[in-house]
Amino acid sequence: MFTKDLEMCLMAAQSEAIDRRHEYLCVEHILYALLHNDAGLNVIRSCGGDSNLIKQDLEDFFSQQEEVNENKLPRQTKAVQRVLHLAIMHVNSSGKASADVGDVLVAIHRESRSYASYFLQKQDISRLDLLNYISHGIAKVSAEEEKGDSYDFEVGEDELGKQSRSEQNPLELYTQNLTRQAEEKRIDPLIGRENEINRTMQILCRRRKNNPIYVGDPGVGKTAVAEGLALQIFNGNIPEMLEGAEVFALDIGALLAGTKFRGDFEQRLKAVLKALENRPGSILFIDEIHTIIGAGATSGGSMDVSNLLKPALAKGEIRCIGSTTFDEYKKIFEKDRALSRRFQKIDIHEPTLSETIKILKGLKSRYEKHHQLRYTSGSLKIAAELSEKYINERYLPDKAIDVIDEAGSMVRLRPGAKRKTVGVPDIERVVAGMARVPIERMNSTDKDKLR
Repeated sequence: MFTKDLEMCLMAAQSEAIDRRHEYLCVEHILYALLHNDAGLNVIRSCGGDSNLIKQDLEDFFSQQEEVNENKLPRQTKAVQRVLHLAIMHVNSSGKASADVGDVLVAIHRESRSYASYFLQKQDISRLDLLNYISHGIAKVSAEEEKGDSYDFEVGEDELGKQSRSEQNPLELYTQNLTRQAEEKRIDPLIGRENEINRTMQILCRRRKNNPIYVGDPGVGKTAVAEGLALQIFNGNIPEMLEGAEVFALDIGALLAGTKFRGDFEQRLKAVLKALENRPGSILFIDEIHTIIGAGATSGGSMDVSNLLKPALAKGEIRCIGSTTFDEYKKIFEKDRALSRRFQKIDIHEPTLSETIKILKGLKSRYEKHHQLRYTSGSLKIAAELSEKYINERYLPDKAIDVIDEAGSMVRLRPGAKRKTVGVPDIERVVAGMARVPIERMNSTDKDKLR
């Protein structure tokens, strides 16, 4: 009737009573064990409680209990028996297979004449708070979180140690600061796309519905435009209204990672949104924005990222930039009218051959530094031409950049004496391998084939 997690907690409670040489196993021992369990800690914190203060109250309670000399197993009190029976009754009424940590916490709260119940109530944790969280995943937001002074979420004991979670910044945990990356020169320069950048700034400076969304085929450079905006902000090439702005890229994977319990995900996202609201000028970038529709929703529920984001966008509290493909925009994003109408569409088209060559020339120094070699001007031109001609399932400039990158890697792996420059033959060899066509075809012109 008990989950393995709960059974381990009950065994830990008994061990605690034995180690402290207490005659009776009390409800307080069980609460103490639950506070040293990840699931128990999560429930307490999600209901607005401070686990450290409850532990201190329990330590004070234990210090006043008499120790016994007999080496006997502690006996369960009537209160413990009532708590376990009540937890089982709660499980039967809810149709669950077995009682878990949350059910026992609810039962402890109902044992109103126990110190354990008093310690929970002392933290302003009500029985309704516990039921709302374990049944519906609705977390209680503390007054400090409402003010934006602290954030309630899990990041793991190894990362925090004994450090309070309120000291952690959700923007550091669940987003990437693109403006800071631009400052650290970790972002490649944006070549061209002046019209798209200007349109983005124009939308961001609107009073309402100031959220651009980049729509284009995979590999045409949607993310590069967002990174280019961050670079423009760092360099100061922006209008006065955007001065001091920062671009934060949302990491959906980090938001979802480790969310064992209902409400964990919502807590994290709310903390991120609250932190953004408290930093004037912040811009949230969501790559593959169609994935937020349904992300984080519990089975049968509708509380996903998009529904949590809509109120903030409607109030204009934060500015958001999204990116998606034409297919996903039509099939998924556009169907959510409440969300899509708050965004202004910017089409990101595939660059022309000449524009791609300019992009490759702009990125040339970065790849030369990485691979410790040089690219001939002819190699960049042929990389754009051959990738456009033979790599049909992908788009420029992504496929052309991949070609020069792999060519640089191939040449660098040669013996040291030959590791000098990337030429046209090297590009032809790489494209032949990628497109799975004979290299002889690369060397022959269309006129040669007709003879």
